[in-house]
Amino acid sequence: MPPPFPATPQLGPNLLQVVPNGSVWYDPKNIPSPKVGTKEDGDDGHAYVFVQASAAIAAAASPGTAVAITEPAFTAAPGAGGFTAPIAGVPANGYFWARKSAL
Repeated sequence: MPPPFPATPQLGPNLLQVVPNGSVWYDPKNIPSPKVGTKEDGDDGHAYVFVQASAAIAAAASPGTAVAITEPAFTAAPGAGGFTAPIAGVPANGYFWARKSAL
């Protein structure tokens, strides 16, 4: 199955991408994209939100690991919260798209 893609193509190549802390990708206008808290619909029918992993999630992250998101910082840590880390190997303080578990 191919990775889910965002409805807004300038928000990165797909919704499984992890951005290490200190790195960034740029949209066509050379603006860092996306920002934490950005919400996006995937072509798989799920909603996603761009978050920063806390140090605690880095070792625990695996596909489907449940995460809780803290607002307004949009940090994610393992725990019940209705979202999952859709990929393994999220580095400490890295950024990723948290996937809303329910459609």
